[in-house]
Amino acid sequence: MAVIGAAVDSGTKEVFESLARARSVTSSRLAAVLIRDFIRAEEGNRQQTTDTDLPAAAHIPARAGARTEQVYVRIEPYYYDELGRLAAQRRWYRSAYLANLLYAHIDRRPVLCHDEVNAVRQVARQLADIGRNVNQIARKVNIDPDHADFSTLDFELIRMLLDIETAAVKELVHANLRTWGATDVQ
Repeated sequence: MAVIGAAVDSGTKEVFESLARARSVTSSRLAAVLIRDFIRAEEGNRQQTTDTDLPAAAHIPARAGARTEQVYVRIEPYYYDELGRLAAQRRWYRSAYLANLLYAHIDRRPVLCHDEVNAVRQVARQLADIGRNVNQIARKVNIDPDHADFSTLDFELIRMLLDIETAAVKELVHANLRTWGATDVQ
């Protein structure tokens, strides 16, 4: 990839970098978009850059206006291998595992891998199914309350199923936090 440089005063550079950060892109990426717009305009194509020209990360607001920073860590080969093994279990890169480990400890919230997200989705589907069944029962009772037969309904069973699903979600969150070593969360 070719590089274009430009000499500007420090004030201009600071303003340009702050505008890029506000869009969650690097100043280089923003400059590339501006150069492409300029070339299109000069060639007679007056179409401006659309949001699709910017990367998906540009649409995600940064936390408290701060951009992410990079950290370099030196570890012994054994720990590097173990980091790779742990990251592979979650289908992540080593750097993603370390970043999520830090997030779990600082925020004290679960950081879910692909399999854990799928487990949460499965529980959500089961709860949605139970909710639809309860809505159908309520609809029938509202249509004809005089002929409603509750003898076939086992409300204790419904409550037990809801309690089981709730407990499953809580255990998933606690198990996730235990794997990160953040066990003091209620």
